[in-house]
Amino acid sequence: MRKFLSIITVALLLSGRSATASIPATKAQETIAGITAREPVRSSAFGILAVKVNGDTVACFNQRQKLVPASNMKLLSTGLALRIFGPDYRFETSLGYTGEIVDSTLVGDLYIIGGGDPTTGSTADCALPYEKMFDEWVRIVRNAGISRIRGRIIGDPRFFGNADPVSLGWTYEDLGTYYGAGPKGLNFFENKKNFYITPGSTVGAAPNVTPRFPDTPWMKVGISATTGKAKTGNDLYFVNSELSPNGEIRGHFPVDRRGYTLECSNSFGAYTCAYYFYRHLNDSGIKSDGFGDISTLGKVRTDLSAYAEGEEAAAGCDLSVIGGTRSATLAEIVRETNKESDNFYAETLFKLIGKHIMRSAVADSCQKAAENALTSMGLKVKGNCQVFDGSGLSRKNYVNAAFFVAFLKTMTRSTAFGPYLESLPVAGQKGTLEHRFDKVDDGLKERIHAKTGSMNGVRCLSGYIEASDGSPENMIVFSVLVNNSIAGSLTVNKMIDDILTALLEEN
Repeated sequence: MRKFLSIITVALLLSGRSATASIPATKAQETIAGITAREPVRSSAFGILAVKVNGDTVACFNQRQKLVPASNMKLLSTGLALRIFGPDYRFETSLGYTGEIVDSTLVGDLYIIGGGDPTTGSTADCALPYEKMFDEWVRIVRNAGISRIRGRIIGDPRFFGNADPVSLGWTYEDLGTYYGAGPKGLNFFENKKNFYITPGSTVGAAPNVTPRFPDTPWMKVGISATTGKAKTGNDLYFVNSELSPNGEIRGHFPVDRRGYTLECSNSFGAYTCAYYFYRHLNDSGIKSDGFGDISTLGKVRTDLSAYAEGEEAAAGCDLSVIGGTRSATLAEIVRETNKESDNFYAETLFKLIGKHIMRSAVADSCQKAAENALTSMGLKVKGNCQVFDGSGLSRKNYVNAAFFVAFLKTMTRSTAFGPYLESLPVAGQKGTLEHRFDKVDDGLKERIHAKTGSMNGVRCLSGYIEASDGSPENMIVFSVLVNNSIAGSLTVNKMIDDILTALLEEN
């Protein structure tokens, strides 16, 4: 034991913490001491804290060290959303029109008024297939007495105002990816665009690129990518912007690689939604004169190829609303967010919190709103937590393990805790922990409910371990954060899993 305490004392001194800090005399603490004393963790930055709900500390190490949490940020955004709006909250999408209905003909435009629903057109388990949603929209149009539209179908994304859909803290390489797609007030297919890629016939030739769902005929995609040598890496990426309907696929794709789907971002989600509903209406026998969306300047756009803006869009208060549809419950959306680590859903919740508390969904308002909401929970934000986005994709987020544990512990006292706990991935089950803890018995690992966090050099895991006796007071709340590691993800994950296995044995 004396040798064990010496290891901890040295480690505390190296981390700048007091060597007299309280150190629990547990087997889990001893396991952590052994793991953190060797590579690759020893030369990395890390923080660990595990406590029981009753207050007993099970393990701790550098728990005040602020680190990049990656997708552990979703723990905060989803927990706050459940506390603020309740698990039964639903997003609403409405249909409204300008002009008037004359002899079953709408002489005016039909607006799809977005309410921020991130599930529109999504393939997630909690989402209604877009064809069924559009069938309901067609029914609403018919019930309003409309069988012909002498006007356009306009996608209205103004629910979040002029808030940038993506965070300024995201890196350039993430912006063209599916997980770097940002939400607006009206979305479609989580604002993604897929391409099917196969290698070119020879090294140096362009790879073969076939556009997949959704159909975006206005989008011009250039290919500067080349086919790389055999056994080289695949580093394809997509560059695009909402400022122009042009994109480019760059990078290299190895000649011996099998075909795969490259999932990218689509900067024109509202426009795509209007286009697909325009086609659906036409197939249902309701003709219209075209489709478009509303730009950030409030102008109607119907021709992205020329990026031309038309007249001022109708104000929301001037639209005649004829009905609408509602999303899945917030509890279901939060479950999808955490189990599948969905950035798009998390950023939508982040914007919704900003709009609700600060009456604005711009980045700094959302950050301030989250900080205010965390403070209202009795948590000390300053010096412990810096919120920059809702998904954790930004490296400007900084949180320490102690703050995560305090938040998670406070959530156990919330009326929303049931849905919150249920939303977290469970070891060995579908979600981001499905293939973790392989050597742990099923009956044990199913007690682990936790959120992963991964990006280059970052591996995190925070959540709950249910007590073997089912006692809520003996439940362990934990956070393990590792930064600045150049080791492979399997190596670091294995060390984190070993720490969690030791914590499992404590209750």
